[in-house]
Amino acid sequence: MASETAENIKALWAQRLVREKLAAEINAIQAQPYLAEATSTLVSSHTRSGVAGPWTPDNLPSDPAFGGGFLGEPGTPYLGAPGKGRGGSGEPDEPSEPPQRKVCIVGAGVAGLYIAMILDSLKIPNLTYDILEANSRVGGRVYTHRFSEDAHDYYDIGAMRYPNIPTMKRTFDLFERTKVPLIPYCLSDKSNPSMFNDHLFSDVTDPYHVSVSSGGKVPDAVVKDYKGPLNAAFGPYKKALAEDFREGHKKLMEVDDFSTREFLKRGGPEGKLTKYDFFSIQWMETQNTSTNLFDQAFSESVMDSFDFDYPQGDVEVQWSCINGGTGLLIDAMQKNIKGTVETSKRVEAISINRHSADIDNMSVKCAGETDPRSGYSTVFNTTSLTCLDRMDLRSLELHPVQKDAIRSLHYDSSVKVAIKFSYPWWIVDCGITKGGVASTDRPLRTCVYPSYNLDDDPTKPSVLLASYTWSQDATRMASLTNHASPKPNEDELVDLILHDLARLHSGGTEPPKITYDKLKKLYVTHHAFSWSADPYTGGAFALFAPGQYSKFYPYLTRPAADSKFHIVGEASSAHHAWIVGALDSAHAAVYRFLRNFGLWDTIEKLVDIWGVPEEVEDGEDGTTHLQLMLGRLREGQHQKV
Repeated sequence: MASETAENIKALWAQRLVREKLAAEINAIQAQPYLAEATSTLVSSHTRSGVAGPWTPDNLPSDPAFGGGFLGEPGTPYLGAPGKGRGGSGEPDEPSEPPQRKVCIVGAGVAGLYIAMILDSLKIPNLTYDILEANSRVGGRVYTHRFSEDAHDYYDIGAMRYPNIPTMKRTFDLFERTKVPLIPYCLSDKSNPSMFNDHLFSDVTDPYHVSVSSGGKVPDAVVKDYKGPLNAAFGPYKKALAEDFREGHKKLMEVDDFSTREFLKRGGPEGKLTKYDFFSIQWMETQNTSTNLFDQAFSESVMDSFDFDYPQGDVEVQWSCINGGTGLLIDAMQKNIKGTVETSKRVEAISINRHSADIDNMSVKCAGETDPRSGYSTVFNTTSLTCLDRMDLRSLELHPVQKDAIRSLHYDSSVKVAIKFSYPWWIVDCGITKGGVASTDRPLRTCVYPSYNLDDDPTKPSVLLASYTWSQDATRMASLTNHASPKPNEDELVDLILHDLARLHSGGTEPPKITYDKLKKLYVTHHAFSWSADPYTGGAFALFAPGQYSKFYPYLTRPAADSKFHIVGEASSAHHAWIVGALDSAHAAVYRFLRNFGLWDTIEKLVDIWGVPEEVEDGEDGTTHLQLMLGRLREGQHQKV
């Protein structure tokens, strides 16, 4: 197992979830006589304990490929002969002239392009790939809208900021490989205004007049320090995970079925912590995140705090953005691959021909094409689960939990509205010269000041990310965008945001610094986008509901259809909602693909060039062989497990 440190805590958590689910399923398999043959060699290869179960997460069947055995159902191609150093015959790991092999990559977002980059770098003889993208553009949820070709006349609709912390190292490695220009990103600054309950922030105990003492409903102590209760709730789990991962993980999984709201209300699983009332929890959520986000998993809140509140002592975490927009990353990735993306190719079905003994018995059917594209030995699906749910996957015989996860895994909403003004009034008139973010309980919720245009000519037009919302706030904002039906002209959207901007930046003075009339005159144009209304994504990012991580993640990372079908993307990663999650998932999927076909030398090259997949456990005591084995079970088998 990898080193149990806070640096890879999410990967360790993911590995543990897989181990726990594998132990339960293999025990269930062995209890079914008709399935015993499928795992007979697997069981007999486990010699450490001399027993054939029951298996535990810490004592799973070992990998026979590292001990001279063979894994898989009789007649199922798998590893071939393990090579040197793995207990094999010492013959070359891979044949000098491998068979023709073609794979299909569905989706040309970051994950799909990353798979192509990896495959190109491995230079596998006789391997080719197709990349099919339903949209007319490439990039998926990395999307930069450009008002013009002028410098800095843009905003990032998708990913836009990146903390330089250990868990994000693969993202920064990609930045280095593609040579995209990074500049510092300001997450927050003391000059950034905030307004709640119609009161602008002032340096007093209850600046927003929401406390009981001020006639409100929030207890004075919570108003004075809303972060304290959250730190008290999250802190023990974070500390336990960092000090002893296995025990910490066990402790966290005991509350995985809790929402953050329920945890705070009940005082933890045993009710021994402070119990907070409705209004206290509402205030904590309002100050900490978006509306109703505390209804999602408590474990999500704990793990997410490692990204935005990373435990790095007194050293401040450095954030970066791409100067020119994150879309430059997609451009660079496309230039780095040898293959060509086929756009406007919406996949309707992915199939496997069970009547064919050939390795290349997978096919993909695109809308508008008469015949399926056949001859694939593996299909990597990198679309969102929303889009995957629309495809015909019947012949793949997915595990019922995989189907359930595809249908019901929670995706969060997100809407961004950027307004182009005739000059950067927030810099010139309000003195917000370092970037950052303003917050309010008004509908716009969050206003993000760009970090890339701080030194531009202050007399020229400039773009402001005037509103960035997610969760319920985004759902309501989306109703005013052109994604709604019937399509509005967005006049009300712009009018609402201009009014909110004016109130948020009034400065509390008479006359106010910024007024609606002034902003109306400075308005040039705008652009709004709702990810939930986008037919090519159907959601902004995966945000697991209570219980979904521990129940769904182990199945989302498991291949299917003789382990030739892989679900790839940020939803299949411990780092969902981040680019690094898409990258980690893609890397792990390629690793499993290579293991499935016994390409041992290529695996060594993969690790040498791209590093070890953090969420994958390999080696004699790993779990990859078990995931591949279960990925070969047919529908009538795994439904009874």
